[in-house]
Amino acid sequence: MDSEREAFQDLLDDHGAVVLGTLRRLCGNPHDADDVFQEVAVRVWRNIGARPRLRNPRGWLLTIAYRAFVDHRARQSRTAALDEDGETLARGIGDPVVVVERAEQGRRLAAAVERLPDAVREVVVLHYTGGLSLRQVAAATGMSVGTVKSRLNAGSERLRRGLP
Repeated sequence: MDSEREAFQDLLDDHGAVVLGTLRRLCGNPHDADDVFQEVAVRVWRNIGARPRLRNPRGWLLTIAYRAFVDHRARQSRTAALDEDGETLARGIGDPVVVVERAEQGRRLAAAVERLPDAVREVVVLHYTGGLSLRQVAAATGMSVGTVKSRLNAGSERLRRGLP
């Protein structure tokens, strides 16, 4: 039991921030992301003893996170917009002008990502925010690699056109 507890804690210590960041982009608001993250932690805890030998623990966690997000989305409608203003400003160190510019750029990017169609946004977030490879995104979403590539390309193009 102690080794399972240590494995669980190590997974969350090493990859929890990336999982939570990915969920914030997928969910569209930090409150839903926190709820889904808790569900991910419960699912991981329940399956920590039965997990396979992990070559990519982050990929395993992000797959669980994506599936928890899909379940959450099926249960609730998305109502809040992504809001990272305070978080972005709190992380900023140095020149206040640079901090404000980065915060504004982050808001524009978050808004552009939020406007992507769900199927495209999920692929973009899992790949760019979550750091999953195309094959890992395909495995997590149940799509073919070709579909993932197509949606990633479409999302990237829409983001390029939508951002100054």
